[in-house]
Amino acid sequence: MYNVITVKRIFSYIILSGAALASAAAPIDDVRRLYNEGDYAGAAEQARTIIRRTPRDGNANYYLGASLLALGDYEAATSPLKEAQTRGVTDASRLLAQAAMDQYDINAADEYMDKWEAALKKAKKSKTEAYDEMSRSITRMRNMLDRVERIEILDSLSVDSATFFTAYRLSTAAGKILPPDAVRRVGAGAPGQTLSTAYMPQNRSELLWAATDTTGTFELFGADILDDGSLDHTEALGSDLGDGGNAIFPFLMPDGVTLYFAADGDGSLGGYDIFMTRRNETDGSFFQPQNIGMPYNSPANDYMLAIDEASGLGWWATDRNSEPGRVTVYVFAPSDVRVNADTSDPNLASLARLDNIALTRKAGVDYRALLADRLPAADSDNSQENSARFAIDMGGRVYTTLSDFHNQRARSAMLEALATEVTLRKHLEAEAALRERYRKGDRSTSDAILASEAETARLRRLLAEQRNTAIRLER
Repeated sequence: MYNVITVKRIFSYIILSGAALASAAAPIDDVRRLYNEGDYAGAAEQARTIIRRTPRDGNANYYLGASLLALGDYEAATSPLKEAQTRGVTDASRLLAQAAMDQYDINAADEYMDKWEAALKKAKKSKTEAYDEMSRSITRMRNMLDRVERIEILDSLSVDSATFFTAYRLSTAAGKILPPDAVRRVGAGAPGQTLSTAYMPQNRSELLWAATDTTGTFELFGADILDDGSLDHTEALGSDLGDGGNAIFPFLMPDGVTLYFAADGDGSLGGYDIFMTRRNETDGSFFQPQNIGMPYNSPANDYMLAIDEASGLGWWATDRNSEPGRVTVYVFAPSDVRVNADTSDPNLASLARLDNIALTRKAGVDYRALLADRLPAADSDNSQENSARFAIDMGGRVYTTLSDFHNQRARSAMLEALATEVTLRKHLEAEAALRERYRKGDRSTSDAILASEAETARLRRLLAEQRNTAIRLER
């Protein structure tokens, strides 16, 4: 039989062993708490302390890698996450696949997904919803990387995320982006709803915005604007536009048909993506939206694409490559025809990520001067009185602004004419420069002048056709 001393020793050993186990468990609990509280730097430091004592600790390596990922250090996160993966931490494979996606490395993402699936099978677990969603995201990214649009980035601006839309300098013809408080003042939204920015076209015929429903999900709404400025016939644009998630930040093109917005539903690559849909002119409904792909969209949040046809500038915001609390607003040159980058281009991933905008630019172009030439006046406040003026006799009434047109198609044709007019003006300036060089003795410009004169004639014909089309449609 055990004597009293032996029993006491055993009891003391049990107490000490329990205390030691509790002490050993406490540090990883601290790491987990710091990580869940968003203190990623603190969690990483605590995890490193544990790893110095026990380098193969799966949980410590997992939280170190997860914290480094949250801090944006993808390269440093890979090693501890791989160690956690070998130690049976299933979720490490998910984070490795996400990190590979964030780097647009589809092949690596596929490998990590295979290891994730193998780990689930070994643990006799079914594929999780997170696994299925990640698999769908990788498929979407692979498809998008096959069609990365080649665009010219004129500028990028780092701005506060709460007021990013104030960085968009639109011409009058492109309409107005209104802040949420202004949306509320004109009567949009019900009590208790959170509102987004709104879009109002130049003719002030309608208002589009997003507001939360009873579940807190953003949905797109629209209403006609009456002559007294009040809203009439407010209705949802369609709950399916969000594809099971939020739909927000609407922007309607001057044709009154093409709508851009952001959504984070099932069709999104990650976070918010930019989508495009068209209005059915028969009943006013909107067709199934399409994800506009890369480089506009990314695994981060991308939103509010606005295209200003009059100035020849496009804008959109993203929190990729940005500090916390800030977003990057990209200014680009829209093109009538989509041109995709070659899938064999070694810079394809970089063009998709936009981590080096110099790759999107043409050699020898002064983009600062180009942007300054296209931007509307900073003091115009996007007002109708300061741009897009012309004079067209419509049989007794002279139209001087786009808002004078009642027919949407006529207004769109006139907007195209205004854009052509801007192109013609710039072309004539370049032609005048060629003639000046010829006058000073540079005879090598003679062929260029002849080609320029032919282009001048073409632009003049196009301008006349567009103006006549606008008049015919309006009448």
